[in-house]
Amino acid sequence: MELREWSPLVNLVNKIPTTVQRGLLFHDVSITCVDLIDEFVALGTNVGIVFWYNRKSGSVERLQAESSNYLTCVRIISTVEFMVAAGCRQGCIHIFQIPKEAPPDVCAELLLKSKPKERYTIRNVHRAEINDLVWSKNGMKLFSGDSSGVVVLTGINYQLKTCDAREIVNEKYQIVQMSLQKDKLLVSTAYRTVICTQEDSKRWRVAQVGKKDRKLLSHFGAVFHEYHKQIQIVTTRSGFRLWVADLEGDVAQTLIFKELIKVPSLEIPILNPSKHPIRIPTTFGTLYTFQDKYLLSVANDMLFVLDLDQMKVVASLTRLRRIIDISVHKHEILIVESSRSLVRLSTLPDSSQATILYKNLELFTTTDSDSQIVVADECLEQDTDSGSLSNVAGNGPTEGDVVDGIESVPLEENPSSEGSHHLITHLKKLELFETLNELKYDESILFKSGRKTKRKHKTKINPIVEIGQIPKEFEGDLAVAAATASSAAVNGDGKGECQVLQ
Repeated sequence: MELREWSPLVNLVNKIPTTVQRGLLFHDVSITCVDLIDEFVALGTNVGIVFWYNRKSGSVERLQAESSNYLTCVRIISTVEFMVAAGCRQGCIHIFQIPKEAPPDVCAELLLKSKPKERYTIRNVHRAEINDLVWSKNGMKLFSGDSSGVVVLTGINYQLKTCDAREIVNEKYQIVQMSLQKDKLLVSTAYRTVICTQEDSKRWRVAQVGKKDRKLLSHFGAVFHEYHKQIQIVTTRSGFRLWVADLEGDVAQTLIFKELIKVPSLEIPILNPSKHPIRIPTTFGTLYTFQDKYLLSVANDMLFVLDLDQMKVVASLTRLRRIIDISVHKHEILIVESSRSLVRLSTLPDSSQATILYKNLELFTTTDSDSQIVVADECLEQDTDSGSLSNVAGNGPTEGDVVDGIESVPLEENPSSEGSHHLITHLKKLELFETLNELKYDESILFKSGRKTKRKHKTKINPIVEIGQIPKEFEGDLAVAAATASSAAVNGDGKGECQVLQ
């Protein structure tokens, strides 16, 4: 496993503004939380803005929350549409519904009816800072836990454009980490780890993992993980220990890594390591599943990659300055090291940053055969008559002959020849150049002479529609619709319908 930092994320960080204006004051923008999927990266900030980064196009959009509070957690789920949930220090949760782009084979009428971004706001349920958020696979349920030990379930009805939030568990201690597996919610607090199972629409059954309570309150995590080809519960204990329990909470095994941590392991290489001395942690912290095989643990700003089946530390990262937040997706690990620093660790380079020339770089590399100087044969002048007679007398055009301006080269008969190899490379280059010429570039990079004319600024339409509010641009249309509905009600033709703002 070649886990490393392939390239810095300077381009992404530079697209995030350093300051934002709130009234007459300017506030510094700091990255506080992160989450990623294959297509997008969501960055939460201290000014209540989620920056939505498209990994393919490189564009960044702003998802503005209702208030400018400090965001502490952000989570993405990709279903029919993209759903982004962001929690803040004051206990509010903002849910953004972002429609996906229609495929190119969709008819033009559906493309014109594109949906706007919508926002749900959940208030007065949490009274403390949001520590963790977990989506269900279909994106219709959101579990949230705060620092006071309250776990809230929010159900979203996308047809009625409503959401219902209710408290399901109150552990009285800080929520450290949550994990969802089918109908079981794993909640790890500073005091203990419990399994929450729904019995009916209102009641949830709580079962503790293990019978022994923790001696000290600590930042321990828990996660569902495949161990020996079975889904098990892995939770952290003190002294570099891990509990492995079944889905009912019964502990089957205790894994001790106290001596294995001291064995030298592979240090994950990063581009800008810290020069401070290595801080040796005393215990594991939060847990994450990496590549469906390994278990990743964060402890005291250090990172450990564990293999539970073989009981060894695969790799470690001890040269980070801090770990403010971390997100793990498939083979990628994204770490918020500081307020303006992101570190991406992966076993593969970021394919979204590769260009066409980078993918075809081998066409322009000089090989040993190209670097050698070959002495050309002496060119002798021949009579045109003899040359034409030799061609007529032959059985047809041979290799290198030109017939009607087209050179005949038997590529399939002798592909190993040096001449055919150079011709194939040349044809590939021509095909590549044609591809580059057909690309559409931004017209702003072209040089244009003359003076620039001032354009009138058009009024910008808010791309995010708040659920329950009517945008100004639709007030006139809704007034006409209301008048039509009232006249229909007088005639006895009125029907109750739900209107969705577009």
